[in-house]
Amino acid sequence: MHFRFGFLSYEISHVIRQRFNKNAESIGITHSQWRVLVHLSENPNCRQVDLAEILDVKPITLVKQLDQLEARNLVRRIKDSDDRRVYRLELTENALPVMQVLWDIADQVEVEVFGVLSPDEQALVTRLLYRVKKAIAVPSHDRP
Repeated sequence: MHFRFGFLSYEISHVIRQRFNKNAESIGITHSQWRVLVHLSENPNCRQVDLAEILDVKPITLVKQLDQLEARNLVRRIKDSDDRRVYRLELTENALPVMQVLWDIADQVEVEVFGVLSPDEQALVTRLLYRVKKAIAVPSHDRP
C-alpha cells in the first residue's frame, strides 16, 4: 500500500467519482458534468474559456459536457454582447432541482467514504484538505 498523499488522494478521489457516477446513473449525470454545474453556479455568466480554466480541462472537453447539459436544458449558452465569438454560460431553472439531487448523492457518497471516521475526524480532515487546496490554488510564483 502506498501512503504518499498524492497517491492516496487520487485513489480516494477515484473511488468517490466511481460511487457518485454509479449513484447518479439513474438521472444520467456524471461527476464531471456535476462539477460543471457546481462551478457554473459559483461563477454565473462566465465565459466558456474561463470555466474551462476553472475546471482545469481543455476547452473541447468542456464543450462536449456543455453540449450534453444544454441538450438536457440544464445550461444555456448566451452570445456575449461585446464579442460575438464568446459565449457566456448560465444555469437554467431546470438545473436547480437536478443539482439538489446531485448534492444529496454527493452527501450519501461522503457518508459511505468517510463513515469510518468520527465526526471530529471528518471535520479535521475536511479543514486540513481545504487548507491544502487553498494553499496550492495560489500560483507558486505568488506564494510567500
